[in-house]
Amino acid sequence: MRVAGPVRLDVRAGEVLGITGPNGAGKSTLALTLAGLLPGLGGRVQASGALAEGPQRDPLKWSSRALLTRIGTVFQDPEHQLLATTVRGELEIGPRSLGLPEDEIAARVDDLLVRLRLDRLAEANPYTLSGGEKRRLTVAATLATRPRVIVLDEPTFGQDAVTWAELVAIIAELRDDGTAVVVVTHDAAVLDALHARRFELGASA
Repeated sequence: MRVAGPVRLDVRAGEVLGITGPNGAGKSTLALTLAGLLPGLGGRVQASGALAEGPQRDPLKWSSRALLTRIGTVFQDPEHQLLATTVRGELEIGPRSLGLPEDEIAARVDDLLVRLRLDRLAEANPYTLSGGEKRRLTVAATLATRPRVIVLDEPTFGQDAVTWAELVAIIAELRDDGTAVVVVTHDAAVLDALHARRFELGASA
């Protein structure tokens, strides 16, 4: 899908950028391009020197390991990123790929299980979860590697009021800690709650 462009935007540390627009405008395509997972049809995505930590500024050309700690992504369809046979195992994948000590992996996973209300489901198969539970799981799995940029595609879709508020609080905490957050959403309330800078895809510049 093409993005309704041209598009020029900055993703800044300590800020939430909300990407909105009509269905078919290419919001998810733009999100995957910003995340270094999809090549752009034109133009370029360039990371800051601080984020790149080297001469290669194009996230698309980074190794998977480098991408894990720099840019994390939550896809629109949670099942597109489920890999493990248990919820706990899903949360362990990223930290273990980074070679973290087992006690640190366990601490990160236990914290996220509680914060995202997944602790009672720790040994469940991810594919048996409800749609909302799968959404919370993929958000938690992304947070497990503590990336400096997080791209979230419809993170609050299908959530009840309690989990919606928890997700907003977690995103706000990440923002306040200096993480750059990109949220693709139709949920204006979440952008209001996060005091997000908005970019409407398909709108005139």
